[in-house]
Amino acid sequence: MVDSQATDSKAVIEAALFAAGRTLAPKELADLSGLSEERARAMVEDLASEYAGRGSGIEIKSIGEGYCMQVRFALASRVLSFAPKEIEAPLIRTLAIIAYKQPLKQSDLVAIRGNKSYEHVKELEKRGLISAAKFSRTRLLTTTRGFADYFGLISCSPEAVRRALLKDKLLVGVSPMYESLATRLGLDFIVVNPYKPAEEDLARLKEIELLVLAPGYSERVREHYSGKLLEAGVRTLSQLKESAERICQAAGSGDVEPLAAEVDSLLHKFREQARSARPIKPQTPMIEDIARDLRLAVQDDGLTTAPDSAGIEAEILVPVHQPYDMDILERIVQRYEKILSGQNDKHDRK
Repeated sequence: MVDSQATDSKAVIEAALFAAGRTLAPKELADLSGLSEERARAMVEDLASEYAGRGSGIEIKSIGEGYCMQVRFALASRVLSFAPKEIEAPLIRTLAIIAYKQPLKQSDLVAIRGNKSYEHVKELEKRGLISAAKFSRTRLLTTTRGFADYFGLISCSPEAVRRALLKDKLLVGVSPMYESLATRLGLDFIVVNPYKPAEEDLARLKEIELLVLAPGYSERVREHYSGKLLEAGVRTLSQLKESAERICQAAGSGDVEPLAAEVDSLLHKFREQARSARPIKPQTPMIEDIARDLRLAVQDDGLTTAPDSAGIEAEILVPVHQPYDMDILERIVQRYEKILSGQNDKHDRK
């Protein structure tokens, strides 16, 4: 004899899973069906077996501590275009940053996305897509098994998530000095110290497919990294633009146009100023490169010009000991401005 109450309870649970569009906890299903949590779990497992047994296009999956009804993974790509966009665009952007950069401190996320991140984190955690564990005075954000299941990923490890999200793009690694450049280009990247790598850096180097580093360090870095290397010269504005183009081309992603336009505008301004500037006498190859980029006259009796770290007495000292977290474009602009304004300083002292 069929237990009509059990049949009704199973039907209620099935309907709830269909209507919810999210993961439901056993307690929610128990409260709805009038069953114990243990019995509700058993009902869900029975339903899952029934769907799997008849080869349905729908499956019931266990996600974390709950259950959800979803399109079977093997069919997901074929019906994706019909799926509603359930996660709003701002949430998706925040979720993408967490996925790429996890484990990510909430304070760092706020620095990137602003104060709206707090509400986004609450919502994403509520949906079971991220975990936000207490970490000192902030919270440490990571994606969850629920995230992997939602997007049809086999593994929920940070490395697998990043690779799946990047698809045919390369995962780029940059040293701290190039972080602002990677951000400007809109690359998917992680920051790593390839020169003196700690244990965490060595683990990240195994994930990276393209490593951007300073010229002259490739041989040293090869001790720890066997992937693709790109030495990016950024002494001058022209070098910065060229390196940005090469990085985007090698990575198969990024947008160089905004940076290129800004560089072109700055070069035009500085070269106009250099036309009326006094000749200089560069004391190092770096200053020679900058003078060439400015189209600034170089003469033996010109103003002696050197980096402020070279230990050389010069009439113009160009800053090179700048903070690593300084924007890379601003770093170069400061040097150009110092060479051009330093001429006025020298003139005023006479």
